[in-house]
Amino acid sequence: MIRICVFRKSAVLPLVSAVAALSACSLSPDSSNGGKANASPPLEVSWMNIAYGAPPPGGDAVGQRIEAETNTKISWQWVPLNGYKERLNVALNTGDLADITQVPTSNPIYETATNEAIQAGVFHDLTPYLTGDNLRKYPNLAAYPSSIWDNMVYNGKIWGIPRHPNPPIFTTVHIRKDLLDREGLPVPTTWEELTDALLRLSNPPDLYGLAMKSTSSADVIANAITGIQNWDVDGEGNFRYRDFMPAFKIYLRWLKQLYDAGAIHPEFPIVEGSETDLFKTGKYVAVAANTHMFTIPDWLEKLKENAPEADVLTLKVLQGPQGYATSMATGSWTNLMIDSRVPEADIPRLLELIDFTSSPVYQRLALYGIEGVHYELKNGVIERNDKYRNEGIEAYTWNDGTYTGADNYLLWDADPVRLQWYKEVFEDSQLKSTYSNPAYNLYSPSLVDKWGDLTRDLERNKVKFVMGVLSEEDWDQYVNRLVSSADYVQIADELKNAYLKYK
Repeated sequence: MIRICVFRKSAVLPLVSAVAALSACSLSPDSSNGGKANASPPLEVSWMNIAYGAPPPGGDAVGQRIEAETNTKISWQWVPLNGYKERLNVALNTGDLADITQVPTSNPIYETATNEAIQAGVFHDLTPYLTGDNLRKYPNLAAYPSSIWDNMVYNGKIWGIPRHPNPPIFTTVHIRKDLLDREGLPVPTTWEELTDALLRLSNPPDLYGLAMKSTSSADVIANAITGIQNWDVDGEGNFRYRDFMPAFKIYLRWLKQLYDAGAIHPEFPIVEGSETDLFKTGKYVAVAANTHMFTIPDWLEKLKENAPEADVLTLKVLQGPQGYATSMATGSWTNLMIDSRVPEADIPRLLELIDFTSSPVYQRLALYGIEGVHYELKNGVIERNDKYRNEGIEAYTWNDGTYTGADNYLLWDADPVRLQWYKEVFEDSQLKSTYSNPAYNLYSPSLVDKWGDLTRDLERNKVKFVMGVLSEEDWDQYVNRLVSSADYVQIADELKNAYLKYK
């Protein structure tokens, strides 16, 4: 079989050397994967995936190499993103599932249809395979932080394998260092120092302090103020939602202070583009975003096109009254589930396949394709050709390695000094963050079915508060009405019962 050299996950290889090493690998019948896999016939596998853009038509060289590496014959079922949820629900309701199905996660982790399928025995319980010593049989999956696996536990068991993994803690504040230097301001280390910088550097309409699209755009500051990210639970299992707690008003008052001073765009809910898109226009002092974002060369280049003097500094997590300005991510925004009709004897081989597609080797294969087929290396620069695009190879790049914090293909071309600083920021955030979401892997039917209606006006009323349209008294009355409602009480009771049962 074709052997692809395995790189150490901890190493961030330069782009050229990584590809050169990949290309230099040779045919070897003694490959550890191949030697084991070739002892039996190829395993036929059906796999349902979200398609971002045009998917591979089938028979492409990358797909063939994946099959060769894993001794499988894969029938890929690519479904467009804009229709995926509907197609998934049909499959769940009819039982017409692939062997492996990509299932989006939510908050809580599984929506009603998936929960009902789990209760009906539609999916395999993977707990015995993905815990303890058995997890070590799949080294790339085992390399995921334990917190990601903790978040995969649902009603006491693991039903899905993380896909699209990302670091459990990875949101920080990025600031224009050139603007700080120009005004002689120190690099902020606290919430108060950031506030001072935003107010002093804002010069609307040419320059706004904080890139905002909603009141959640600076949610990491709300975390630092309240010490809570989402739901809070006490020792007796009583749940409270952060935004309905008195301390959350401090965050709203902070946003209103910035808004009144012109440090937030006057029409922030309707300005075009994401927060990071806005920041790249060069018209904002700071943005809260994924920790690695402004280490990505393309992002910096775009910013410098609009603000040639710009120099972005990713801040170490800022200290607030009750915590630090960062957040806990779930670690994976989709997962892979195995149909219970798959024979148990085949589960280890499916997990070996998924483990391979979770490896740095696979990431590089999917990102570039195969030399001479999908790209050429010219003067040390990779040039992907039309075949890479026409064969939809990019669809395979679902695992970008961000779960390690630094081994991310978006950063392979990053400036070494900037990358090293990013690593320090990332490690700092992991050490200081204490956030959790105790409701994430609990099932509350009322939370799934009624939360949307219950909080329909929540963001609108937050915006009104920030803009001065809604008074504090009005806000208090609104919140009191929500927390005393039968739906909220029922949600809290269901979460409590599930928490006490599975904690």
